[in-house]
Amino acid sequence: MRTDFIDQVVSAIENKEIRAYYQPQYDCNSGRLVSAEALVRWVKPNGDIIPPDQFIPELEKTQDINVLDWFMAEEACKTILELGDSAVPIGVNFSRWHVKEPDFARKLSSLLANYGIQPKMFEVEITESALSSAKFEDIIEWAKSVADVGVTIAIDDFGAGFTSLQFVKDMPVTYLKVDKAFLKDNCQDDRGRGTLETVFYFAHRLNLKTIAEGVETIEQLKFMQSMDCDRIQGFLFSKAIKKEDFIVVAMMDTMPLMDDDDYIKRQGTLSSHSILLKAIKREFPLIIFGNLYKNSYYVMSQEEGREFKAATAGVIDDLTEASLAICVKEDYKLYESTLSRRAMIEAFHRGEERLEVTMRLVNKEGNIETYYNVVHLLKHPYKDDILMVGLSRQLKDK
Repeated sequence: MRTDFIDQVVSAIENKEIRAYYQPQYDCNSGRLVSAEALVRWVKPNGDIIPPDQFIPELEKTQDINVLDWFMAEEACKTILELGDSAVPIGVNFSRWHVKEPDFARKLSSLLANYGIQPKMFEVEITESALSSAKFEDIIEWAKSVADVGVTIAIDDFGAGFTSLQFVKDMPVTYLKVDKAFLKDNCQDDRGRGTLETVFYFAHRLNLKTIAEGVETIEQLKFMQSMDCDRIQGFLFSKAIKKEDFIVVAMMDTMPLMDDDDYIKRQGTLSSHSILLKAIKREFPLIIFGNLYKNSYYVMSQEEGREFKAATAGVIDDLTEASLAICVKEDYKLYESTLSRRAMIEAFHRGEERLEVTMRLVNKEGNIETYYNVVHLLKHPYKDDILMVGLSRQLKDK
């Protein structure tokens, strides 16, 4: 039974049914995206999603869960790498079994090195209940070896278990993640508020940073702000979203400041954003985001079977070169003078914010296909860069 189940999970990983979703975490006071938590989802071929609580508990009965945890750690590294300069730290949950895993710190260090990830961009989340699964001395030794890698450690679901305060005092922990159960009464109950106040006072006295989970209402947000909470995550801002959607959110980095309460009342989650993205992808099967000064791009959406297949992420100049290689000779100069990185930068400095051009490309059969392209140029709101959003669709012959 056990063998059959872990085989199913391994097979699901190989078939790309097991996927990493990301729940953004925001600075509690500014509303800026500052980090994220990687969360596993099992997406069946028919589109049905198996919730984690239907397969994680079975895996956690034995060390079989380690296979899934390391897969998620690698997926987080890939996402950080793809984001490049727009990357934010990503937290990955590790089960209680890893406390007893030989060479855990060495394996983690090797994984980060293989992907060229700076340790500060990776966060190890260990649940409070996991801290009771081994001897005190072993847990402290494990935590110190992990901290020596240079990653951040967070105690997840803090307050949900019965962790000795000595664990928290002696462990090299940076964050306490306050369990969402503390917020379920919408911070309106006196005893509930008193408990939360005690948790935050405890964290501040130990110079620990805090993350509040399950923030879903304005009242909860305001209370977290009054407690000097550092980060928040929850449906008020975003549910866990697909990797491609999270990359768009991180690359654009346009979440407004939270002093605009009207925004929060109007836009509690990213659900309407998701609907908008679906509509745009239906109209334009190819969508590319880019940072012109940094000469980098990311393909957010690309339909199956499209003749021109761009790498998921890369250098804009290389993308231009690949496009010119299949461009109709008569349109070569038009493409170069309109859609090359230099041309887009010059257009932006001339005050142009929208470029529109129709190009002809030669497919592998030698036939000519016509594509309508629209590029929007925007000044990055927080960095010295120009953002580009490229939209493309094939024009069918009438």
